[in-house]
Amino acid sequence: MEFSLNEDLLRRLVMEPGVSGYEEPIRRLIGSEIDGLGEAWVDDVGNLFLDLGGEGDTVLIAAHMDELGLVITSIFDDGLLAFRKLGGIDDRVLPSQHVVVLGSKGPVEGVIGLEPPHLQLEKEPKVVPWHQLRIDVGASSREEVEELGIRVLDPVVPKKHWTRLAGGRFFASRGFDDRAGVYVLVELARLVARGSVRPRHHVVLAWTVQEELGLRGALAIAARLKPKYFIAVDTMACCRPEITGPARPGNGPVIRALDNAYVADWGLVRRAKEVAEEEGIPYQLASAGGGTDAAAFMRAGVRSVAIVMPVKYGHTTVETIARSDIEDTVKLLAKLLEKGLVE
Repeated sequence: MEFSLNEDLLRRLVMEPGVSGYEEPIRRLIGSEIDGLGEAWVDDVGNLFLDLGGEGDTVLIAAHMDELGLVITSIFDDGLLAFRKLGGIDDRVLPSQHVVVLGSKGPVEGVIGLEPPHLQLEKEPKVVPWHQLRIDVGASSREEVEELGIRVLDPVVPKKHWTRLAGGRFFASRGFDDRAGVYVLVELARLVARGSVRPRHHVVLAWTVQEELGLRGALAIAARLKPKYFIAVDTMACCRPEITGPARPGNGPVIRALDNAYVADWGLVRRAKEVAEEEGIPYQLASAGGGTDAAAFMRAGVRSVAIVMPVKYGHTTVETIARSDIEDTVKLLAKLLEKGLVE
């Protein structure tokens, strides 16, 4: 199957904000991209669904649309802002970051400042914990901050950059976890809707909320829906051989057999390998740290597997992913649907 990545669409999906619990901007963008492709709806917790129709057993394929971010917790009299983290952000990456506060009057740019070495009394450098850091938006008073439209509980995202590496064979930015998966599902929906892919299953796609806070959107779905099969499309932090084996960006999508939260259905693992080999699609087989939405469905008794794309520097502002891995993930999922998840 021929498929070429649409870099413009991928970039727009990555750049759109959607902090965990504040997913409305990215949900709106996804909705505009899938409009007319099938029956779409949003559930009570904010998960977005697209029913592509079809017959046979139902397969639900999901990617989480939320991203790591911050939320304002206090506005001080000197105009500085305190915040807390939403999701697993390493304190080491926070200082000296450019950020965007999503206030009621529109985006407000700011920085997370750090005391320069000239003024530090400690001889040994240390990691400054998040609760000691402040966001500076250039205001000198609480009133100036509020005039900018910033209030307590407003979300904050890092200011994102888009870097093409090796002539565009790799991309680096913040948010490929999991906007790469979001992109894959949008493209899969288009292929099915126009008849380029003819599934053997009833296919439902879902873009889930609050995965970074504990798979909350997927848990809500799993409590109400019980498909025959579930596939999580996500990314995987690599590359540490003792945990993830030899998996690396550029060598194909990873069939994520196990991680800290689940063990995959081995029948689905074997089927994914079989289809990849039959179709000449490169793939990798690995364990991983962390977890995906697949864990929520496995706990609900649904046969589940995660098919993911390896990313270097995960949960930083320079997550790095291979163009070919995204393309091959689309191809593998398309062929799995066409050939069926069981022989």
